[in-house]
Amino acid sequence: MSAASPLVPAARAEWLLRSILSGGVVYFALFVLVHLILAVTSSGGNLLDAVCLVLVVAPQWVLMRRGSLDLPRGQSIGIGVVLAAAAVVGLASIADIARPDGYDAWFFGAIAFDLLGLSIVGRFGTAWLTMVVLVVACVGWAALGDRPLAVGVGLIVRHIATLAVGTALAASLRRSNAASVAFRAVQRRRRTEEDVARARAGARRSAVEQVLEQAGPTLRAIAEGRRLSAEDRRQMIVLEGALRDQIRTPRLSASELRPVIDSARRRGVNVLLLDEADEATDAARAQAVHWLAGRLEQTVDGGFVGRLRDTAGGGVRVSAVGDDQGDAEVFQ
Repeated sequence: MSAASPLVPAARAEWLLRSILSGGVVYFALFVLVHLILAVTSSGGNLLDAVCLVLVVAPQWVLMRRGSLDLPRGQSIGIGVVLAAAAVVGLASIADIARPDGYDAWFFGAIAFDLLGLSIVGRFGTAWLTMVVLVVACVGWAALGDRPLAVGVGLIVRHIATLAVGTALAASLRRSNAASVAFRAVQRRRRTEEDVARARAGARRSAVEQVLEQAGPTLRAIAEGRRLSAEDRRQMIVLEGALRDQIRTPRLSASELRPVIDSARRRGVNVLLLDEADEATDAARAQAVHWLAGRLEQTVDGGFVGRLRDTAGGGVRVSAVGDDQGDAEVFQ
């Protein structure tokens, strides 16, 4: 319970981020409706207002339709250019108003919402660069209309504050979301490792049980005190070696080597296997096992040591050492 509790605020942060971006048709319809009413009622509405409305609605549609919290740089720059154009068209629509009030400059509120969307998808630089362009446009609009510069600044100053607060919130939510994603990735990797460990342990236990089951008749003969023949002794050597192999080298024991090893031990070969190839590909391991089986079949008696080791690129180096000779090969 304690391990899951830190995830709750992060999960809520991710949900909030995604809900802002994917509010759906209702959110988009409200956005369009509110700014349409402002465009029509603020200064009577004209063609420039209609163009400006399209320019501020289009970026909102793009941002709302995204299924992730990331936005390609090209799209973000394109949105910034469109919003700068919307500001220019909107300022042109109120060029005849000496001192416009907040509702006359309704388009800046819509642009501020679009810039908040850019912040949410992590494009803070583009959002603030666009805001600087808006400030310059407002100052230029005031200067060209022989108005005090404070009039132009007054159109945009409150939206600067809105973007500042929104940027801080978006940055905090994105950090929480990143922590949540990293935490879930660690959990998935840990569960995968545990599943693999359980599967390996289960397979090894099953293999050992199979060997012990094969040893049943021999163990019963020993318990009953029956005399053991030479074949019984050879079988005991084979079973003892098979049990050791299942514990130490389970992957080799489950390969085509198994019958070859048993046959070699029955004819008196002392077989020792070492498997140190944990990163080798399946194809390389299969080739190495086949090569090792061939060398073991050629060993008549004495000792035999077979060893697998990793090489670069997922390959495996396999060696076979007998009493009087040794050989090695590398498979990729």
